[in-house]
Amino acid sequence: MRKAVLVALLALSACATYEPPSPGEPGPGGTPPPIPVDGPIAYRCADGTQLMVDVEGANARVAIIGGPSMVLPRASDGYYSNGRYGFRGGGASGQWEVGRSAPVSCSGS
Repeated sequence: MRKAVLVALLALSACATYEPPSPGEPGPGGTPPPIPVDGPIAYRCADGTQLMVDVEGANARVAIIGGPSMVLPRASDGYYSNGRYGFRGGGASGQWEVGRSAPVSCSGS
């Protein structure tokens, strides 16, 4: 009987699979995952604003955490604005501006 249980346990352990870490979880050795160069990127700005920015073609989809979401058309190379809100940059750093206020530095993660 014990032998049958042992064989069954060994057979089940052979079915185990390895799942890689989910996006945003530390990689091997606890290293942080790289900041994506495309797709949605989370930014934390110096003034406390938190953004999710996804640049697709000629538009940047921006969601202000706890605030509105919007689509900003490309105004120039690497700069997206609808006249009131503006975002410049990508990857590890960016700048966020609202109205006539000075741009605020943001860090991507």
